[in-house]
Amino acid sequence: MNIPPVGTESPPFSQVIETGAIRRFVEALGLEYQPYRDADSARAAGYRNVVAPPTFMITLHGLPIPGLDLPEAGLIHGEQTFRYGEPVVATDVITVVSRLTDVKTRGPLTFLTLETKGINQDKVVAFISTSTIIAREGQS
Repeated sequence: MNIPPVGTESPPFSQVIETGAIRRFVEALGLEYQPYRDADSARAAGYRNVVAPPTFMITLHGLPIPGLDLPEAGLIHGEQTFRYGEPVVATDVITVVSRLTDVKTRGPLTFLTLETKGINQDKVVAFISTSTIIAREGQS
């Protein structure tokens, strides 16, 4: 296991939010809210285009954090929180950067806190996700 210094960030990664990706996500969850499914309904509700549900942000991944090498087995996803800004809609370009914000070791366990920020094409924050990952020393 290799852990870089706290504050180390991933390179930015930009991705276009596709209507089809939102549709597949919404269908997989069985969500019926029409602004998730139809551009006219979304505009009538005040959105610029088909809007992504808040949980869609879990699908927006960035590039790896340089120097962060965790074992393939034995990781535990300890916690996940989201803070939301500007709604994400189809055709937005979201740039994602992840940053290692904290590392704590307690016995054989290492707790890593990662913050992932998504910023839209207008340089407005769309979401900030904070996750805690737990790794056990000696796992590979």
